Amino acid sequence: ADALRRQPVQALDTRTLFESVDGLGDGPYVQLWPHRHGTDAMFAAALRRAAA
Repeated sequence: ADALRRQPVQALDTRTLFESVDGLGDGPYVQLWPHRHGTDAMFAAALRRAAA
């Protein structure tokens, strides 16, 4: 969240990059858990540089 305040970026809905994964929550970020998703634990955020 600090990067969103310091840089001209906007958070994208990261869930669209993980469409085949169930149980991602409300977004816009993704948190994967070993016991729920069968993966390593991961956090994903997609950011886009805001138009100047």
